[in-house]
Amino acid sequence: MHTIFVLGLEHPDQEEIPEVMEIDKFDKEAITVAPLLVFDLETTGLSRSSDIILLAACSKDSTFDTYILPSQPISKEATNITKITVRGNNMLYNSKPVNFKYPHQALTDFITFLSEFSCKPILVGHNIKRFDCHILYSALRFYNMYSEFCSHIIGFVDSLDVFKHVVPGLSSYSQTNLVDTLLDETYAAHNALEDTRLLFRLITCTSQGNVISDNITDFIFSSNYPHNCHMHQDNLTTFSEAINCKALSKATALKAARSNLRLCHLKLSIERNGLDGLRALLSELTNQGKVRVTSCKKIIQKMYDFLTPES
Repeated sequence: MHTIFVLGLEHPDQEEIPEVMEIDKFDKEAITVAPLLVFDLETTGLSRSSDIILLAACSKDSTFDTYILPSQPISKEATNITKITVRGNNMLYNSKPVNFKYPHQALTDFITFLSEFSCKPILVGHNIKRFDCHILYSALRFYNMYSEFCSHIIGFVDSLDVFKHVVPGLSSYSQTNLVDTLLDETYAAHNALEDTRLLFRLITCTSQGNVISDNITDFIFSSNYPHNCHMHQDNLTTFSEAINCKALSKATALKAARSNLRLCHLKLSIERNGLDGLRALLSELTNQGKVRVTSCKKIIQKMYDFLTPES
């Protein structure tokens, strides 16, 4: 049962304390029949604020790829890896001009490509949980297209995590090493379309069987994941002073942030019902029967003291 903090009628416009975020549940039948669509990005750099310069995707029956003119410079490191450069309004791959699109058109075309699948696909990529899906999210969000994008997919799977589970003990889980180890081949890494084709073979045509389909329920994650990560990080920044003052640990603050809480929500719980309100909020049970943040009396008291210095 959720703890509900009811607002008095005399203050109808006050902020409500958000309920605990529930774990996303997937339709087992839908994910069983969903086609796998491998995707990969090349970017202007290695940070999550980088622009996409090449977007490619590959399924059993179709492919998609497009160069995208970035708004920021391509780093020397990225150029060395991808062989992509920009000169004026021209894009080049290996010093040869290539056709490109502006970001909005490229992303629109990608969503159209996704919409043409008879069943919503599951997007698969290597190391996407840490990088690619966040870059893609930022680009789509900038053009207010992320919700539409999400409406055409079931979710994501990071093949890096799957291969660590299926083939334990390897010295490296880079895609290049997996291709060498499992397919006994070498290839031109960091060509996005070639990367997607090889990864599709890796997940469907090795001695391990169809490694994604066989492990899909354990590794699929929500299309909202990058948005939630962004929100969690934003929530976490509100606890900075409390962390610096050692009123609570960063781990506890992160747990609160991931449960949809900001520091102001803890203050509201105290304003409404004192220490009991804070205790009820932090120790609320999730839909899985787990404590929302903490039930430790010492931690709760310390946080209460931090938030009520004049009491």
